[in-house]
Amino acid sequence: MEPKLKAAFIYNFAKFVDWPVTQRADISYQPFVIGIFGHSPIVKELLAIEGKPIKGRKLEVRLLSNIKEINDCNVVFISASEENNLMPILSAAKSKEILTVSDMSGFVEKGGIIGFVRLENKLRFDINLKTAEDSSLKIRSDLLTLARKIKKE
Repeated sequence: MEPKLKAAFIYNFAKFVDWPVTQRADISYQPFVIGIFGHSPIVKELLAIEGKPIKGRKLEVRLLSNIKEINDCNVVFISASEENNLMPILSAAKSKEILTVSDMSGFVEKGGIIGFVRLENKLRFDINLKTAEDSSLKIRSDLLTLARKIKKE
């Protein structure tokens, strides 16, 4: 049940985050891409909702094997299995208008934007507002009010 819940959270996070208006012409024909690093049961759940609309675009899920592949992603989920590669991934995503999400322990403190946490048998999440702002992402107040903890610096 938890992978399905995390996939639903990730899908909904995208609805409550505003990306900067792009300088390119109409991007509505381009997919909204959620990239995934590592092995996680979330992959199956996200693939099950592939094609659903997000921000007027079709959701596309991509399994990432190379850091360069994140450039086309709007959201990148970094599985806990990628802990040894976390810093290079976050470094590559930095300042690139990419929402980073993980279920890895201490993710927000390490520079990720949204980190899942388990608290009293409930799935919650923390937000690193500073990293989101550095990536030119605006997290709406309705999502901020649901966060367990907000890191501002």
